[in-house]
Amino acid sequence: MSAILVLGLVLGLDNLQVGAALGMLEVSRRRRWAIALAFGACETVMPLLGMLLGRRLGEFLGPFTELFGSAVLALAGLLIIVMSWHERDTSQVAEGGFALLGLPVSLSIDNLLAGVGLGALGHPVLWSALAIGAMSTALCALGLFFGGWLRQRLPGRAELVGGMGLLVLSVLRLLGSDT
Repeated sequence: MSAILVLGLVLGLDNLQVGAALGMLEVSRRRRWAIALAFGACETVMPLLGMLLGRRLGEFLGPFTELFGSAVLALAGLLIIVMSWHERDTSQVAEGGFALLGLPVSLSIDNLLAGVGLGALGHPVLWSALAIGAMSTALCALGLFFGGWLRQRLPGRAELVGGMGLLVLSVLRLLGSDT
């Protein structure tokens, strides 16, 4: 059981980082919770699917898993940076459907593959998925609200920092996937 909780923590760290970057944008409290719950739902459903689909999906996706997730993060970061640079309202990024579907789905593909491994090892399907999903939801919410707290303390355009954070995270994910 403790191995599942540690795995949930590790798989949820990207949600913490993305949540903090999105939290730098002007987002209502209600929207922050909606984003956190969307991340949690994806992070719960994907291991379930992975455990049910088996090993073939992991073989099919292979090295493109990290590339896809990293590309989505980079695009989100660049969008926020460009909008901020041109002094446009960056809250559109967090208010649109992309934050509720695009980012959570792209970041939960690793959970899909983790589910494949957990299923192959015979771990309990429902308990494992719920534990991973709960951990991811909590970490995303922590990031979203911590990012909002940081926004209040940063001078100037905090959304630039958030966009740069997403961009740096995408590059680090790509560099880390080669090692």
